[in-house]
Parts: sequence; structure tokens; C-alpha cells
Amino acid sequence: MHDTDRSLVERLQRGDARAYELVIDELHAPVYRFVLRLCGDRRDAEDLTQETFLAVWQGIGGYCGRSQFKTWVFGIAYRQHLRQRDKRTVETVELLESDMSDMSDMSTVVAEAEERVVIRRAVCGLSNPYREVVCLAHLDGLSYREAAEVLGIPVGTVKSRMNVAFQLLREKLGEREVDGNDVREPEGIPGRRTEIL
Repeated sequence: MHDTDRSLVERLQRGDARAYELVIDELHAPVYRFVLRLCGDRRDAEDLTQETFLAVWQGIGGYCGRSQFKTWVFGIAYRQHLRQRDKRTVETVELLESDMSDMSDMSTVVAEAEERVVIRRAVCGLSNPYREVVCLAHLDGLSYREAAEVLGIPVGTVKSRMNVAFQLLREKLGEREVDGNDVREPEGIPGRRTEIL
């Protein structure tokens, strides 16, 4: 969502249900992927995503426009995750399934799937502060400043954590490169829910 969508946010602040649906259409998949990377469980990620958008609907009056709307929404998602994390232990992350339909060489398919699993495990194996900055700034495309707003920390801390995270990943992975596609979820993100509770 870009700054040009201020009118959409204004409609949302007036209680426009259609604007709420448009916001969900725009941000459901990125929020779902973000919280899935943090919590590692699809069901929990679905719940957190729904809780995030419910909190957006209920708290939109508190959005003042000091940050981009997407950054504000990601901040809500992050706080929902922290609340859930305080209640339970993070579960094991499901392995990615490879799409074999377009590949003819089975050994290549297996090697690429194994490579993605190794990279994804390495990213998910980072401790929370480092995994969070990698997810926000590297995988979700937020700037360091936006990631700092979501996490409630200084920009310098985001940069420092990112440097440590990539050093840890280099140690774990050797020569492998971390590509966002290697840790993103495959197609088939659960359908969005637009009900206003």
C-alpha cells in the first residue's frame, strides 16, 4: 500500500467496509507470510493474520499517518506475534514442498528442494531478534527505517542485527546465497477472511 492510498485509509477510518476489504486484499498475503516466518506454524499464522486485521479495523482511529500504512499494519502483526509467543512455544516449521510439474530432471528437483529447505531452516533457526529483521527488511522488502518502526527499535539496531544475522547465515550456509524465494511460502496461501466481527 502506497502513500497514494490515503483516501482508502480515510474511508477505512470512517468505517467503510469496502475499504476494509480492499486493505485485506492488498495486505493479507504479505502479513500472512511475515507472521508465518515468525511463528513457523500455518494455523497460528492464519489466526495471527485474522487477529491483525481485526485489530486494524478496531484500531484504525489510532493511525496518524506518521509511518506508511503497511508499516503500521506490520507493527500490529508483530505485536500479535509477540503476544502469542509469550503464551506458547514456537513449533517446528513445516518443510517446503517443491513444485515438480515444470521440471523433468528428478535429481535437480531434489537438489533444489533440499537447498531451499536448508536455507529456510537456517533463517528460521536464527534467534528471534535476527530472524525478525531478516524477515522484515530482506524478505518483506521494508526499509531499515520501516523495520525499525515495526519492531520499535532504532534504525542502527536493525542494521546491526542484520549484519549479525547475515554473518550467522554465512557460518551456517557457507557459500550459499540467501534468496527471498528460498524462504517464501509456496503458492496456496490460505484464503483471506473479510468478515467484520
